[in-house]
Amino acid sequence: MNIFYSNNINKSNKRIIILDQENSHLIKVLRKKTGDNVNITDGKGFLYSCSIIESDKNKSILEIEKSVEFKNDSPKLKVAISLTKNKDRFEWFLEKATEIGVNEITPLICRYSERNKINLERSIKILVSSMKQSLRYRLPIINKPVNFKDYIMSKSKNKVDSFIATCLNSDISLLKKKLIKGNDSEIMVGPEGGFSQNELDLAKKAKFVPVSLGEGRLRTETAGVMVCSIFSTIN
Repeated sequence: MNIFYSNNINKSNKRIIILDQENSHLIKVLRKKTGDNVNITDGKGFLYSCSIIESDKNKSILEIEKSVEFKNDSPKLKVAISLTKNKDRFEWFLEKATEIGVNEITPLICRYSERNKINLERSIKILVSSMKQSLRYRLPIINKPVNFKDYIMSKSKNKVDSFIATCLNSDISLLKKKLIKGNDSEIMVGPEGGFSQNELDLAKKAKFVPVSLGEGRLRTETAGVMVCSIFSTIN
């Protein structure tokens, strides 16, 4: 099943407008035409079954025939992860984390991070593409890059289990000991050089629990995917 994405949805008059790359794929690649059926998600848990009523190279207008809401009662995962030197590796993380299931991603600028900027528009496109490919109906939130200290200070006031992943084998295993089924969680993943001692101290002071992802040394993006996978497995 092909799924398209649009945030230009008017439920009152049952119309959805498809623009830009989504419209190009709909018209030029799949060669959809007036009267054809199309599945649309708004990235907020709704799937719309529609028919095309107007179409050209610039936009398509669809009529909503049926809608289904996929409620999200599952525990939520937030991942704050250091930007990688190679932007392709970070984008790979965005793709895989969306496929596995992540609710919110915050690019983290740490003491040893080698990059402090991302192309937010491109990142959102990657999330949308991965959401559609994996047949998910909720688009993860991606925030602007934030400094480690600022992220710590903005720690969620809601009930959420907070962790910081380290390379220290002496720390408690995230898989075996710490993640609790049914609880919302936020996990910080550091750069290739790891978190600085000052960052670890600040995190502990803010009630982030240090956890280990195993004996091996993982790339940042691999650690991020592993975090998502462990969380998904437990929940």
